[in-house]
Amino acid sequence: MNIKKEQMMDAKLLAFKTKPESVTGLVAGKFSANGAREEYQNHFKRPEDRLCVTLDQIPEFKITGSPQKLSGGLLNFVWRLNGTIDSVPYSLIAKWAPPYIASSPEVQLDPDRIFIEAKILEGFSAGGLLATIGSEEVRPPRFIMLNRSQHLLVMEDVCQCPDLAVWLKETHSTTEAANIGRSLGKFIGRLHRLSAQRPQLAMEFNNRNIQQTRLAVLYGNIHNYAVRAHLPNAEQLGMAAVEYGKLLQQPGKALIMGDLWLPSVIVSQHGLRVIDWELAHYGRPSQDVGHFAAHLWMHIHRAGTPRAAKNAGTILESFLTAYRFALGPDFDKILGVTGVMESAIHFGSEILARTVGLFQQGYLYDGLPGDHALVQQAAQVAANHILDSQTVNTFDALG
Repeated sequence: MNIKKEQMMDAKLLAFKTKPESVTGLVAGKFSANGAREEYQNHFKRPEDRLCVTLDQIPEFKITGSPQKLSGGLLNFVWRLNGTIDSVPYSLIAKWAPPYIASSPEVQLDPDRIFIEAKILEGFSAGGLLATIGSEEVRPPRFIMLNRSQHLLVMEDVCQCPDLAVWLKETHSTTEAANIGRSLGKFIGRLHRLSAQRPQLAMEFNNRNIQQTRLAVLYGNIHNYAVRAHLPNAEQLGMAAVEYGKLLQQPGKALIMGDLWLPSVIVSQHGLRVIDWELAHYGRPSQDVGHFAAHLWMHIHRAGTPRAAKNAGTILESFLTAYRFALGPDFDKILGVTGVMESAIHFGSEILARTVGLFQQGYLYDGLPGDHALVQQAAQVAANHILDSQTVNTFDALG
């Protein structure tokens, strides 16, 4: 059986395993794979039908032309809305969270995730719970409004700029790469440190449904992925990943971004803009650290040019160094040696999911069979991080 057929089986299994009892608006429990695809297709034939009721609540904004569907989103549908010359602001971004994964309609996902993202954006607003963490150097988009009944969020259009994955393919200096890594490391470190031990944030950002889905979708499949990658210690790998996934169901330590990978970082001339916060959760910082490190490692491994590989490595080193500095004397309390080991487990799990798992399609290893040399290299690195984290040097900059 080839990887793509196995991925289809993964998706069908996950649609059963992750099906919530019910959700606001559409009822996910009654949502078939064919129904999901039909809604998926019909939605793009008439996206303005879902948007018009929301835009009526922003009288100072007058849309012109059709909504522009943006590519790159895996979980949601996203559009750029261009306004008339006298509109305030000139353009907006709208995001709809369906009761499934937009790129895999047969995998159901709680649409209330959009409420978490809306809370995050509001929290970073002036006077919000997170207002002291962001700056023009690094921040999320500004909140405009949320239509709860439609699960539709409207936010600032930060710019038509490249995300970090696209930026790496361009010609940039090592100094620029180091600055990006430092800025992100400082921002994520401050997010973790300033949100730690704050019960109000723990209640506001309890996104446990998403963590349950991640246990089923990611950590619970590592054994299968390890078998697919022909790793000899598949059982141990699966057990270690599931143990970590179960740990993530417990009360957390700090507010995490939840989906810190390169497409979530927009590089503008005014600073970095961190988008897609619907997986944010009051959880364990190791998820953010391990996730970003895993995706930078994959971009190094599959870089198109030596410069791109070097810049990805520079971003990772600078990120970890700045993150460690931002935590300061609270490092052991927030992350510590245990958190570094946890980061390595998530690092390895994410790489396996992207090389031979459900999320291989459309990413850096798309189309490569499990026995391909590059997949084998990545899978072995993943296994080493999950089972032998003390022997790898990926996180050495954390001390």
